[in-house]
Amino acid sequence: MKTKREQLEKLVHDMKSRAAEIDESGKPATPEQIEELNRMGADVKSLVDTIKAESAANGTLDVASAFLAELAGTNGAKMAEPKNDGPKMVNGIVDPKGMTVGEAFTKSPAYQEVIQNFRTEDGRMANVRIHSKQFHLPGFNPSTKAVVTGVSSTSGGAFVVNDRYGQVSDLIGERRLTVRDLCTNVTTQSDTFEFVTITAKTNNAAAVPEATTNADPAAPAPAGGEIAAGGYKPESDMTFAVVSAPVETIAHIMAISRRAAADAPQVQQMVNQFLLYGLREEEEDQILNGNGTSPNLRGILQTAGINTVGSAGTDLDAIVDAIRVVRLDRREPTAMVVHPNDWFSTGFLLAKDSAGNYLIGNPRASLDELQTLWGLRVVVTPAMTENTVLVGDFRQAVIADRMQSTIYMTDSHKDWFSRNILAILAEERLALGVLDPDAFCTVTAV
Repeated sequence: MKTKREQLEKLVHDMKSRAAEIDESGKPATPEQIEELNRMGADVKSLVDTIKAESAANGTLDVASAFLAELAGTNGAKMAEPKNDGPKMVNGIVDPKGMTVGEAFTKSPAYQEVIQNFRTEDGRMANVRIHSKQFHLPGFNPSTKAVVTGVSSTSGGAFVVNDRYGQVSDLIGERRLTVRDLCTNVTTQSDTFEFVTITAKTNNAAAVPEATTNADPAAPAPAGGEIAAGGYKPESDMTFAVVSAPVETIAHIMAISRRAAADAPQVQQMVNQFLLYGLREEEEDQILNGNGTSPNLRGILQTAGINTVGSAGTDLDAIVDAIRVVRLDRREPTAMVVHPNDWFSTGFLLAKDSAGNYLIGNPRASLDELQTLWGLRVVVTPAMTENTVLVGDFRQAVIADRMQSTIYMTDSHKDWFSRNILAILAEERLALGVLDPDAFCTVTAV
């Protein structure tokens, strides 16, 4: 009678032969042929499961027989030798051949003694500190080996993977940019931005009586006075001037390797964002402080004709004085720009009365809620000159974009093509014009 292993070998051989026969026919397998192969496959699986189960049972029996033989010792009855290659004893200790140190330890008599002594009735290990008999493997001396630790990269630490937070922490930071938001923004198609200003006005509007005769008046009416007869109206006048503001370029460049751009796209994204932010930061500096010498814009603070008042009283009073001056020039101020060191000081946000009460708002309110003063929007920026506050109708400052912020990338720079280096360029072109200098007033400390 064939053993199950021999039966399995024959069945597998028959199944392969049948499959090859079907393939050699050159025709697609019929449903009946597929069903036949499926039945043979099921028989193979059934035999495999049976062989595995018998092998496991035999292994358990062999281990049990070896354990009983060990308990019997030299005075016990001689037991049959185990059929498998289970744990063998050499001079009273486990022979580790073919096993790991961990397997040899768990199968050692010393370990098994501990297990039996401290196992609870339900089969679990008691929660106590235990000491077993000495365990020894031939040729293995734990006292002379290095301890596996999680510290060293050449030991267990080599398998520890750092968990990196996905976001990047910017240790430099970016300032809030809002000055341009106050201004009027337009576009231009030329390299020179021109605008018309009114340099003088003569208002001779007067009350005019009804004409009583068609004869010419004997003499013209005095300026602003009534015309005695004829119904003639007084004449007013206005003088214009064309002002030009050149379009200037703001730009900067950074280098990045082609590998970084390809393998770490977030790096390129951060570079692009930084370059665009850099343009806006320089733009804000130019809007306020540009000296007008090309390639610089002429900033508001450097524009001739803007008004100036001093903070003779408190800083709060001086802002009111600046509002008065702008309104006298028939403009309505919309905002004020101040340096952080001035705004977050006793001159403004920390100003108190004699009883220690804050003068501006509630300290429990957010800083954004406190960004108004005397009805003006307050813009706090380090771009503003310290100890100076700019008050004005910022609608009279016009920014003309010739080319909005744009990112370029190329390897055609120096010898960077051969070195796999990319140049990333951010650039914009714009002009700035102050339509009416009288719409602005600075407050300076005195």
